[in-house]
Amino acid sequence: MRGKVIEFLRAKDYKFIDEIGQGGTGRTVLLEDEIINERFVCKKYSPFYEEHQQLFFNNFKQEIKLLHLIYHKNIVRVFNYYLYPEQHTGYILMEHIKGSDIYKFLKENPDRLNDIFTQTIEGFKNLEANKILHRDIRPDNILVANDGTVKIIDFGFGKKIGFDDNYNKSISLNWRYNPPADFDNKIYDFKTEVYFIGKLFEEIITENELQNFSYTTLLKKMTLHDYEKRMGSFFEVQRKITSNESIGIEFNGEDKNIYLRFASCLSDIYSKINVDSEYTTDIDKIITELEGVYRNSMLETYIQNHNSIAKCFVKGDYRYYRKREIDVDIVKDFLNFIKSVSKDKRKVIINNIWQRLDTIEREISEDDLPF
Repeated sequence: MRGKVIEFLRAKDYKFIDEIGQGGTGRTVLLEDEIINERFVCKKYSPFYEEHQQLFFNNFKQEIKLLHLIYHKNIVRVFNYYLYPEQHTGYILMEHIKGSDIYKFLKENPDRLNDIFTQTIEGFKNLEANKILHRDIRPDNILVANDGTVKIIDFGFGKKIGFDDNYNKSISLNWRYNPPADFDNKIYDFKTEVYFIGKLFEEIITENELQNFSYTTLLKKMTLHDYEKRMGSFFEVQRKITSNESIGIEFNGEDKNIYLRFASCLSDIYSKINVDSEYTTDIDKIITELEGVYRNSMLETYIQNHNSIAKCFVKGDYRYYRKREIDVDIVKDFLNFIKSVSKDKRKVIINNIWQRLDTIEREISEDDLPF
């Protein structure tokens, strides 16, 4: 019957393998599921001070909710959880990452510096897209697996809301690096996290005397003490990385023509874009949605619904022209083109489209007007 509670009565047993660590909010151990021969990291919520057990239990549940929101190769994966509200405790079962922390890995593998940097930015860009602040950025919380994959872990202080009194003490006590000017104004946002990631890589590069870093200028913009002058988001950082990497990527004349026809038609659709709107960053999602637009108009000469194509690239409010003509074959050619190229080339293509959309006039929504 729909709505009926399904009970799983069989207890699940795990074999204890090793102690991983004890932090301020709990104990972490390594367990093994002998049935499927897999190991998992298990984090138990158990604050160091007993009086905090009930006080921060909701924060522990919030961590579980945050991790269930995301599925990304550079972020630790949660497989299951067990909550015991009466005892104000619980457990999170996560993937076991075989590797080392980012500092140790780069000390032993300095040639991987650029790759590890770009992977780290990708992971934090995904957190940013999900509006999740990590709030505990340090080498111990960014691991690198044995296969070279960056994994961001430990969201004990992560949350979806901004700076507040409940976290003032914790964020002032746990920073490895000098805090930015943001803290003076009680600001903690993604611009602040850009700063701390920048400082982390600055420390690794300086202390290990690494010489092969390709993004020195970008790192300086990430670590500016002045909040207003600093790089604004991980999305912006990733765009700069893509622009840098695109120098060695080439497209032939036919590819350029296909891109130009589509990009010109697309940018002509928008009349204004709201300042709070964002670009869609998931390239696979863009392709899937464009395929839907094409299927719905494939028997037509022109795209019938301009909004259907405009919303593929912009999340949020915008204004668009209804009477501009977009040839269906132009969309078809662009789809075939972007699906046929490598992931690196796809990033360059979408980044160029974003640069065109950057030139569209921005407007403030009526709700944001002072009068």
